[in-house]
Amino acid sequence: MRSLPWLIALIALLTRAAGAQPLPNTGLLLDDAGYQQLPYQPVLLKSPLPARVSYESYCPTVQAQGPYSTCVGFACGYYLRTIIEAKARRITSRPAIDKLAFSPGYLYEKAKSTRDYACTEGIQLTKVLAVMQQFGVSPFGAFPYPACGQQTSAADQAAARYRIAGYDRLFNVQELEPAKLKKLKQALADGSPVVVGLVIPASFYFTKKVWQAAPGDNPANPQLQGHALCVVGYDDALYGGAFRVVNSFGSSWADRGFCWITYRDMARFVRYGFTVRVG
Repeated sequence: MRSLPWLIALIALLTRAAGAQPLPNTGLLLDDAGYQQLPYQPVLLKSPLPARVSYESYCPTVQAQGPYSTCVGFACGYYLRTIIEAKARRITSRPAIDKLAFSPGYLYEKAKSTRDYACTEGIQLTKVLAVMQQFGVSPFGAFPYPACGQQTSAADQAAARYRIAGYDRLFNVQELEPAKLKKLKQALADGSPVVVGLVIPASFYFTKKVWQAAPGDNPANPQLQGHALCVVGYDDALYGGAFRVVNSFGSSWADRGFCWITYRDMARFVRYGFTVRVG
């Protein structure tokens, strides 16, 4: 019964929040079968790994996806692809990074269902990664956000310059939690941010600096929503070990739009993990 006061407090918090404003949209459609069919690049586990890795200095200004289910476009395009480009150019000035940032809306429009007129149905990570390889990613300036329903053809030429060479899944859906943890850390230590797909309980929406799942949060709950995030680092010394992620809920969420997720909770709630190859 020790968790009862915590549960009562959470219910009260949810009630107040629901009266003030709706919860942010997410937008990751879960597709375990499609994920398992993707190229698998075995991660060569090395020891020891650095105690801390961070690509946060290459991140563009945090944005909010608003009323659209575009988290995958943000995680893959606006964050992951922008960080990779800024890192390759050794740019750490935030205004300069924002000028080279990539469009989340372009990827969503290319990958969404033709019936998704309101941009609220969400998409699979696998579809967005395929778009990044086939069509590329438009610079933000050529396809601003939001742009729900806008034709992408005018930005296709600009996007083609930024096609990725390929993408790889890091682990299997049913892989043991310690293996997922090691492979995520190794991919980050090898020099690249990572896109992950998680199932998120209600406690995630009310994160401050660190998200730690509430008592009773169960990743096997079929009612949980899918959400895509970009992992920009990790630190063994914080919160018993935690990953640093950037979200698309705006800068007022958590720690200026970023948060830490403990190793334990990331390993429990993560379903998918990807890196991309740019050439």
